[in-house]
Amino acid sequence: MKNYAKVMIETKGLSSLQESINIGKQVMERKLAAYQKKAAQFEQAEGMDTEAFIVLFNKGELGDNKKWLKWDHVANVANLLKKKLGDLESLKYEY
Repeated sequence: MKNYAKVMIETKGLSSLQESINIGKQVMERKLAAYQKKAAQFEQAEGMDTEAFIVLFNKGELGDNKKWLKWDHVANVANLLKKKLGDLESLKYEY
């Protein structure tokens, strides 16, 4: 069984909370799209996908070139945004 936490809010405030969460999700989705576009530009320029890059970079096989550090940052932010969006998608509301 999964672990759950409770957030208590008055029923009349639930719609405001849901709306705020939805706005936050929309902002994160736009940011994710921008970071995915940046990752695609690196992929095209370097001829490898981001997953392969991450493996090589984390093994230390690519060095610390500034472009690798930028690509690593882009990949990490994209992954973080995906996780946060997944967390928000799993929210359940009960009255």
